[in-house]
Amino acid sequence: MRRLQGIPAERNFLFEIVKASGQNLLECLQCGKCSGGCPIASETVGGPRKTIAEILAGRKEEALADPTWWYCVSCGTCLTRCPVEINFYPVATALCEMAEREGRSPSEPAIHRFEALFLDSVRRHGRVQELKTAMAFNLRSGKPFKDAAKGLRLLLKGAISPREMMGGESHGEEKVSRIFQRAQERERGI
Repeated sequence: MRRLQGIPAERNFLFEIVKASGQNLLECLQCGKCSGGCPIASETVGGPRKTIAEILAGRKEEALADPTWWYCVSCGTCLTRCPVEINFYPVATALCEMAEREGRSPSEPAIHRFEALFLDSVRRHGRVQELKTAMAFNLRSGKPFKDAAKGLRLLLKGAISPREMMGGESHGEEKVSRIFQRAQERERGI
């Protein structure tokens, strides 16, 4: 692994991520336990270890181009396996915010569309309604029949219900509504 060369830009990138995430990446042992258990790690998505190595090496462009942080599902597996208790999710969030500030496109272009549909479902129903969210995503992505065969199999097995689609627009539970209200207030700085 290439280490920092001492160039101010490299150090600034590392310390900006450390500060924004609250995770002391300098303690990382690069043991790979985080990526070994990561549900999104694969050949194309390297996993937390690779991204942290890029940050430690001061390779901002490579770290921001790495798809790992776009796909992080905040499951906490990395934290539970890490011997120095580094949680990758705040690191992923810091990278995402940095990329957004710099106007970079996500490695998965439709990720923001799915996130908006997911959160809208939770806001309106108090939980995500998977069937409606998946169908809305496919429609807005221009691929309305993308998961039709899978949907039919799930319907025949009784795993999904057409009643969910016909259900009225409920307003989420009061607790969920308060969470969204607090998030909006934080974004506005209240």
